[in-house]
Amino acid sequence: MGHISLTDGLLLFVVDNSYPGSTSLNEFLRQKGISPGTKVMCIEGGCGVCVVSATIMDPVISKPRTYTVNSCCVPLLQCDGWDITTIEGLGNTRDGINPIQQRLADYNGTQCGFCSPGQVMSMYSLLKTNPQPTMEEVEQIMDDVVCRCTGYRSILDAMKSFSADAGPDLPGGLIDIEDLERKICKKTGNPCTGKCSSDQPQTMLHMVTAGSQWLKPTNKQELCTLLNQHKADNYRLLHGNTGFGVYKDIGDWNYSVLIDIRGVVDFNIIHVSFTDFMYK
Repeated sequence: MGHISLTDGLLLFVVDNSYPGSTSLNEFLRQKGISPGTKVMCIEGGCGVCVVSATIMDPVISKPRTYTVNSCCVPLLQCDGWDITTIEGLGNTRDGINPIQQRLADYNGTQCGFCSPGQVMSMYSLLKTNPQPTMEEVEQIMDDVVCRCTGYRSILDAMKSFSADAGPDLPGGLIDIEDLERKICKKTGNPCTGKCSSDQPQTMLHMVTAGSQWLKPTNKQELCTLLNQHKADNYRLLHGNTGFGVYKDIGDWNYSVLIDIRGVVDFNIIHVSFTDFMYK
């Protein structure tokens, strides 16, 4: 019962209920042969080799936003409507490589190459949201990926060369955001804008797998209804779920009902009144 859909900018993948709630995005990408360049290692969001870029509809502003995500810590069923960009989606030596890939190579920052996809994807997500980052912001985003070869100097130099405050010793300069997009939409033949998946109506998702149910309410009323319906079941609420890779405990062996609350708008807003800070 039910299905989810996600896209890599070129292809739309429909995932049926044959995948249990414990399946990670990383497992799906690698086992289906979609992205062998997206590696797997620590399975706890610590090393960064599994990093991909995800464009997700922000429930507060109702506009898509791009994030760097550790695919080993993201449950597959949580990705409904996401636009996932992997290293293969940026470029290759046959069809042409992405400017970030080129810059890393020009600075001899590829080293053994095992961690390079994660580094490129982290920088891609940053430039998608902030085309003119500072060198400090670049250094912070590159903190997500561990380099096994200890070649951080050349890697950081390559990425910092995209910074607005980079000096003449870091040639390359800023880049137009349009130059980052090499993907071609199969529907229009034009460069992909990443908007195909963002027009989906927000309706409650209900997946029934072999051993559990996956539910995604869109508001507090739907959530309260679900909590009342399943109060006697072993249920768990999911949102950031950063411990997913380490503990792997959201499978049907522990929970019969998994409720994804990421789509509840009220849980993504903090209301602050100035009277809260006034002396009474």
